[in-house]
Amino acid sequence: MSPQKLTVSQLARFVGVGPDSIRHYERIGLVPRAERSPSGYRLWTSGEVEYLRWVAPAKRAGFTLHELAKIFRMYRAGSAPCRTVRDLLQQKLADLDRELDEMSNLRTQLRRVFVRWKGRLRRASSGDFVPLFDDLHDVPVRQSTAALTRKNRKGGKP
Repeated sequence: MSPQKLTVSQLARFVGVGPDSIRHYERIGLVPRAERSPSGYRLWTSGEVEYLRWVAPAKRAGFTLHELAKIFRMYRAGSAPCRTVRDLLQQKLADLDRELDEMSNLRTQLRRVFVRWKGRLRRASSGDFVPLFDDLHDVPVRQSTAALTRKNRKGGKP
């Protein structure tokens, strides 16, 4: 990026998002408050926002925009956020491991239910109603990663 001032549209093109996303990024602190041109346009220097290239890969790794805003505020304040980033990734890995275990257990239980259903349907006459869903009462409820993330962001325990 050149040292020129960037408008919302230019910055959005650089980052690969829409202009509304850039405005949202400013509201939540992902980017610093922009200076304004005499006509009211938001303007940033490339140095102020060069770190936005990290947003897409960080989101793919599971970082939330609010987590990134905290990290980028630390970065802009001159504080190295490296340990914070590492700790957040460590927590994401632990959450992912927990979710994989839950999914594996769910798959095992659903396979058992499926085998029961096959047996029950094999013994039933054609056209008989077999209440299959009754067998699902013992299958545990699984929280999604998104639910865990929201819960963790609010300070709750998963």
